[in-house]
Amino acid sequence: MLLSQPTPSQLAAIAAVSAISGAVNSIAGGGTLLTFPALLGLGVTPVAANATSTVALWPGSFASMMGYRRELQGAERWAVKLAIPSLLGGLTGAALLMATSDEQFRAIVPWLVFGATLLFAFQGKVMQWLRHYITEVPHGPTPIEPTRAMMLGQYVVAIYGGYFGAGAGIVMLAAFGLMGMTNIHRMNGLKNFNGICFNGIAAITF
Repeated sequence: MLLSQPTPSQLAAIAAVSAISGAVNSIAGGGTLLTFPALLGLGVTPVAANATSTVALWPGSFASMMGYRRELQGAERWAVKLAIPSLLGGLTGAALLMATSDEQFRAIVPWLVFGATLLFAFQGKVMQWLRHYITEVPHGPTPIEPTRAMMLGQYVVAIYGGYFGAGAGIVMLAAFGLMGMTNIHRMNGLKNFNGICFNGIAAITF
């Protein structure tokens, strides 16, 4: 729900923020931390702002995935298997958000933002660890297949992605590294693919 009619300059500002957020999401994620506060500043109620942010950022995520589509070669089985928990988790998260009142979500948001901020604060450390893990730890010729634990973990991440989502990409990159993936570009492509799955089903739900 919009509490006040936005001016042309406000709409131009939110469009610019959305474009920047889409670029941020294509790299590591976190665009929600830009679009969500901007929408709140326009007077959109919290739940509506979060849902609008998800819908607005989905086209950018799709475009980013298309840019990485060649990097997904060799990881098709991962993409297909992880798409299932991503879709189910995104649907679950979206349903939870729709069942949350504005008052409840307003109370939860500071903790969500705080958690996402911590993820981004330690993003450099996570990526440094990933690069070290990829280059120093022996790996087989191909990554192992997704296990039930991996799919369950992706389901949990997708619930968060459908509900709020900021920082979900960082968690996915770390999980892919632990599962034996060694190509950071392929990992980014897989992250973007799963992101459009849970964000897409959430956007349709909203």
